[in-house]
Amino acid sequence: MVKYAIIAVEGNHDQALVSRLLKLLGFNKFKGEESKLENFWKKFIPTYPKNGKLYTRLNMPSILFNDSLSVAIYVGGGSNLAENLDDTFCIYPEYQTDITAFGIIVDADNNTPEIVVEKYREILKDYFPNFPNQPGVVAKNISNIARTGIYVLPDNNSQGVLDTLLCECGEIAYPEYMERAKSYLDNFSKEERESKPLKWKPFDDKKALIATVVSVLNPGQTNTASIADKDNDWVSETTIKEVTSLKQLQNFLIDLLELTDVAG
Repeated sequence: MVKYAIIAVEGNHDQALVSRLLKLLGFNKFKGEESKLENFWKKFIPTYPKNGKLYTRLNMPSILFNDSLSVAIYVGGGSNLAENLDDTFCIYPEYQTDITAFGIIVDADNNTPEIVVEKYREILKDYFPNFPNQPGVVAKNISNIARTGIYVLPDNNSQGVLDTLLCECGEIAYPEYMERAKSYLDNFSKEERESKPLKWKPFDDKKALIATVVSVLNPGQTNTASIADKDNDWVSETTIKEVTSLKQLQNFLIDLLELTDVAG
């Protein structure tokens, strides 16, 4: 009997990262043919147009599967993820009661991971009373309630974003390109970065660094596609081995999804 799990993320880059990690753990990706979509996930098919707005829609989750588990990676609209999850579980209660695991992967940004966890716990505790109050911890199933957990990027301890983690991966996978990209970006002074037309926000230097290397690897390719690309090495067996925070994230997924046959 196939079991179901949901992993919620803020954006497409996060979705690509989690998808790549699951593929390295032996999962296959659903190719998008509606006739082959499992009935359980069909309520996730976006309605279009959404509320009469032609340019507003939530993307269909990425779905990956193995012989016993089907996982939907749900992109919940950046900073609106918590509220969108609240709406989803309210409208579709089966996505709360009939899943075996529910996890969240989000950025710390300028907050402490504990503050981020509390925000999500406050909204989701009515659906998942076992939702943990610490980052990186997986709460076990209780009374038919799914295993739950939240991972706060980059490492459950530090401020930062997905690109903070990716920069660590880049130092292993593409050290020469990372160094050249840094040299280029260093030509932009602090004053330039903080004024128009740039007006960089916190951690935009990390995002610009990753985007620069991506453009060198495959000109015209997006960051999302580069992260997901099996021929690129942002997420690979080597970076998982060498980058502690990436290995921690993989271990979180293994624990959340009870992938005991690949643990260790």
